[in-house]
Amino acid sequence: MSDTSPEEIERDLAETASIAYALDEWYSRLGRQFGPLSRPQRRMLRLLSTDTAVRVGDLGEQLGLTTAGTTRMLDKLEALGYASRSRTAQHDQRQVYVTLTPAGASALQEAERAFLERMHALLSNLSQQERATLAHLLRALTIVDKK
Repeated sequence: MSDTSPEEIERDLAETASIAYALDEWYSRLGRQFGPLSRPQRRMLRLLSTDTAVRVGDLGEQLGLTTAGTTRMLDKLEALGYASRSRTAQHDQRQVYVTLTPAGASALQEAERAFLERMHALLSNLSQQERATLAHLLRALTIVDKK
């Protein structure tokens, strides 16, 4: 049985809510568009930039998208010339692979620059030590989330 009092539980829930609402507000202030890419498009191109070819299903899974959502985003990125889909002869022909095009790499570079500039502006009121602490805490949350 836990020795946690109702007051401690209530305080913990209030702190959690405070953090959740602050993160939600901060995320909103970060914006939805970074240069030529929306936030989801930027995330997809970042995943494509780390590998030579990614299966469509794996891409959707990593981004938490449905198959239909992944297909719609890929249709848009392909129409913009940022991504290319193909089937490879040496693999299962039912599998579709996606690669980042040179135009996509350029768009991603521009979007990353816009994203980092916006992040820098939002973090500018923190001291170097506060930014280091925040980075440490966010890494700790990411590690916990992946378990």
